[in-house]
Amino acid sequence: MVRKPSILILGTTPSIQGPASFLEELGCDIRTANKAAEAAGICLFTPPDLILVTAKPNGVEDFVSQLKTQNKLQVLDWEMALANGEVESNSEGLEGAVTDALEELANNKTRAKHFFTKVGNKLRRIHLNDVRFIEVEGKYSAIHVGERKYNVKASLKDLLLKLPQEDFVRVSRNFVINIDRVTHIDTFQFVIKIDQDEIPISRTYKDELMKRIQLL
Repeated sequence: MVRKPSILILGTTPSIQGPASFLEELGCDIRTANKAAEAAGICLFTPPDLILVTAKPNGVEDFVSQLKTQNKLQVLDWEMALANGEVESNSEGLEGAVTDALEELANNKTRAKHFFTKVGNKLRRIHLNDVRFIEVEGKYSAIHVGERKYNVKASLKDLLLKLPQEDFVRVSRNFVINIDRVTHIDTFQFVIKIDQDEIPISRTYKDELMKRIQLL
């Protein structure tokens, strides 16, 4: 099963309607918001592949500026691109801009095959395929690699933005798992098994997990 590109459209209701309808026809998974607080909640719990900005009402402009500064999510400022004459104001222009943004995102994630973490006075390279899961431990996130774990001072939310979304998914407030390392999912007991570790699934994140696995 190929996962649909997830796009969050920010703007006023009239500015959202046309792009939302067109992108849904192209097979994208569309969510919309016209307030910064609503958009922030969506980005926190189910981060989209792409944020498409069609207008900036109700504090959205500051929210978009913050996203761009932090470079945490892929943002396509359609409103600004139109104002600058960078794109055509039609469906072809929108499709091309969205396609380019998603391809750029895919290329960036393809290149991210490993990361480095500090262990003592050295930087240790960790391959993403070796990461089994990540859990919150106080002010740290514990990255479980094989039988070892590495504590990093970063939130799960921040780590997720740096990990390939096709491989890693949040399953509760305190756990992110590598889908490729899952051996068993108990949808009745709300538990995931990775090797000998049992990881709880929160009801809040269950639906997103089920969307991300290949079910035959």
